[in-house]
Amino acid sequence: MTEQTAENIPPITEVVPHRGRALLLDRIETHEAGTTCCVVEIDASTWLRRADGTVPAWIGIECMAQCIAAHEGCIARDAGRQLGPGFLVRARRVRFHRHELRAGERLAVRARRLRGRPALGAMAYACEIRAGAGPEAPLVAEAQLTVAVGRAEAAPLAGRRPSALLRGGSGP
Repeated sequence: MTEQTAENIPPITEVVPHRGRALLLDRIETHEAGTTCCVVEIDASTWLRRADGTVPAWIGIECMAQCIAAHEGCIARDAGRQLGPGFLVRARRVRFHRHELRAGERLAVRARRLRGRPALGAMAYACEIRAGAGPEAPLVAEAQLTVAVGRAEAAPLAGRRPSALLRGGSGP
């Protein structure tokens, strides 16, 4: 796969299931086989924004997890399938280089697949957040995240109770 750029990358809402304020990413900047970079702009609509406009740095873990979802979603979309539900399983080597994300800041969130078993749905990613574009931009946070991604079901999930989904049932 060659690198995709803004001209041929899907909107973030086509590959990540989050909606409303729960969707922290603004867009996918670049996507290729092993790495995806997304953009987050800290503004008035950012989740958990404080009165002074800052956001706690630990929100960066969710930004990284959503960047992984965007990566996996793009891969699934390119293969003609829908991405199943995903879960953050483990966060290792988490390091924050500052305590907050600043109002008006444009952050680059990058997720690079390290290893895993896509067929089984378990993957480890090296993630980072930089204040600005490019590898020379100041590092804000970094972590190694492990995720589990399930297979999408053929039948729609609407009207099904979560307990039925866990048992594999279909009743409301």
